Amino acid sequence: MQKGNVIILILGIIAIAAGIFVHFEAKAFHRNTRMSEGTVVHVLGSSYKIQYFTEDGTEKIMQGSGKSHKMREGMKKNIWYRTDNPDRARLSDGKKAGNTLFIAGAFCILMGIYPLFMKKKVNPVNQGS
Repeated sequence: MQKGNVIILILGIIAIAAGIFVHFEAKAFHRNTRMSEGTVVHVLGSSYKIQYFTEDGTEKIMQGSGKSHKMREGMKKNIWYRTDNPDRARLSDGKKAGNTLFIAGAFCILMGIYPLFMKKKVNPVNQGS
């Protein structure tokens, strides 16, 4: 097995482990969460603030930032917040990121294993000539 294939296999295993971890972490976060519709109330450069209301009617503000968030004031966004700590809120459920990591890891593993199968197919033909 070549060194490059080993590296790709290791990266694939790490990506699959990370995907599983992210998926279970997101699942644990959602056990005690509620979804609320929030409104973007302030955008300045790469930072934004989203106002949302909890089940009991308490107003909360979530601050976030990101280079390519594409948020505009007045936009509606779904917010997931924890019932035991409504200040901990997220814009996404996290499961999509976990699945993406898992698929990327599986792809890396396949790319690392594929050359091994190609060598097995080529070697018997060359030995017979």
